[in-house]
Amino acid sequence: MGEKIGWFGEKASFFFSALFSLMVVVQAGITVCRGGVYALASLAGLLGAAALVWLGLCFLKPSRGFPVVLFALRFALALCVILVFGAVPVQDFQTMYDAACQMAQGSREYLQNDYFYNWAYQTGFVAYEALVVKVFGPGLLPLQLLNALWMAGTGCLVYAIARRFLSEPAAMTASLLYALYPAPYFLAAVLTNQHIAAFFYYLGIWLLVWQKKLARRWAALAGLCLAVGNLMRPLGAVVIVALLCWTLVRMLRWKGKGLLWVGAPLLAAGVAYFAATELFGWVVQATGMNPEGLTNNLPLWKFVLGLNLDSSGAWNQADYNAYYLLPRDQAPAAMEQVVGERLSSLGLGGLLELFWKKSQAMWGSLEYLYWGFGHLNGEAPVLGSVTLAQCLNALNYLDRGIFLLAFLLAGGASALWLWKGAGEGARLPVMLCFLLCGYYGAHLFIEVQPRYRYFLMPVVFLLAGVGAQALWGWWKARGKPGKVPGKIREESENPS
Repeated sequence: MGEKIGWFGEKASFFFSALFSLMVVVQAGITVCRGGVYALASLAGLLGAAALVWLGLCFLKPSRGFPVVLFALRFALALCVILVFGAVPVQDFQTMYDAACQMAQGSREYLQNDYFYNWAYQTGFVAYEALVVKVFGPGLLPLQLLNALWMAGTGCLVYAIARRFLSEPAAMTASLLYALYPAPYFLAAVLTNQHIAAFFYYLGIWLLVWQKKLARRWAALAGLCLAVGNLMRPLGAVVIVALLCWTLVRMLRWKGKGLLWVGAPLLAAGVAYFAATELFGWVVQATGMNPEGLTNNLPLWKFVLGLNLDSSGAWNQADYNAYYLLPRDQAPAAMEQVVGERLSSLGLGGLLELFWKKSQAMWGSLEYLYWGFGHLNGEAPVLGSVTLAQCLNALNYLDRGIFLLAFLLAGGASALWLWKGAGEGARLPVMLCFLLCGYYGAHLFIEVQPRYRYFLMPVVFLLAGVGAQALWGWWKARGKPGKVPGKIREESENPS
């Protein structure tokens, strides 16, 4: 019975991963088709990325120096964006940077701002910025250079995770494709918590998978890294639920001796995560950085926005004025009421319409360039009569082409596994599919923004690497009986 439930869990992860990927491809494709002449840039991006995949699988060979090259490439690209374009903090980013400067000077003036009562969990990232300001002095550049380092580190982690279950050429190709994916660089100079959070989340995931026989000490360290990621940006609930689903599937489908060998290390990771999270909250309170600790005092606000059909689940001024600006003692009850009203009034048809519109806003739309480039004069000429805004729009559509190929390959891999199975080595890809489904599914109910897809894109490119490897295997095995593309082994030929 347990084996059947585990099998069903795997199949469910493959099914929804394929379904969600297909929806993203359709919606991103609609956006591209509406781009007029800019659609040519998307076509160029898609064909260029496909050519890179083919060349990588054909010609890339194992090399000890590849991680260094990958790190240098991603750091150099981020650094170029930072030095050439810069960025000016706006909205939440300005609020947190100002608070960090005050914290670095020993002031607690920022606590007078309701922002740090409502969103006390942002104090962790503010403390990180304050430490940088304390060491290097006020200024954006040190924080932006650290952004580039976190981005480069995440790129290397994509390669390190990929080589755990892909061939070396496929792992190198997937990580190189991610390194050339433009969207993260649009935020390189922005003082967002996404860069450092993504690094620690994927460091935690890598620590969970880098050895076949996971030791409890490494699992505990992984839990600590996930907790640091959550301290910087609170996505830990989605990650932990995905890992829990993965663990249950592994345990249910485990055929060897010693079932506790599978569950104990991941239990250690969970204990370390929750213990560290509680410790971080206590430190924030005990040091006076925020009397509220790391709590979220308006947990329904994201749902108020996310369930607004008229705004496609995005931030809107009407909800802000009607609910966010209410007094502290009135806002939670008012938000609870409106969330209930919106859920009951939508019905099944309205809910499906909302999901489609939110998916389009979150995944199908272009990147929002305001955060990184809004301070620039878009009408400034760059190449003759071609303006900066036109160049950035072309780059944005080029990004859509690479994005489309990544989701095509990721969805193709999931669909192939759903159809033919993925073999006994599918445990790690199952985890990635659970992450994709969990993150996509959560944003069907909460607020959406294009930049929120930042966290999930390494997962998409890892799954795209599997799709590329399966497609390449099919091409090489065509006409040869007994070859099943898409099957992978957990015992990778790469050294752990």
